[in-house]
Amino acid sequence: MLGLMLRAFGVVFLTGCIAQATAAISPTPSGTGTLTCGQIVEICDSQCGDPLCVRRCGDQGTADAAQQHTALVECAQGNRCTDEACIRSNCATEADTCGGPPPAAVEGAPGATP
Repeated sequence: MLGLMLRAFGVVFLTGCIAQATAAISPTPSGTGTLTCGQIVEICDSQCGDPLCVRRCGDQGTADAAQQHTALVECAQGNRCTDEACIRSNCATEADTCGGPPPAAVEGAPGATP
């Protein structure tokens, strides 16, 4: 009986530790800033050199922007993306929600179709 109680305590204890570790490593952004999701990516994410920095950037956005940024970051990390092409290919919905669709080709610009 004591062994069963100790195992149950161990499971509860480990579950609590895992939850706290996850919150410390990947905290939910506060969303108390003023930036849009697109601005978070342009201003903050572009200055980061590691995933934790990118996740913390969400704090600089509004509540909606922080949620959009989190969805984009989770999708990109889940697909192991390291560049915009990968993100656009695998996380198009999240990228469009965050910063809008990719800019259309400007007529007359190199690579534009007439």
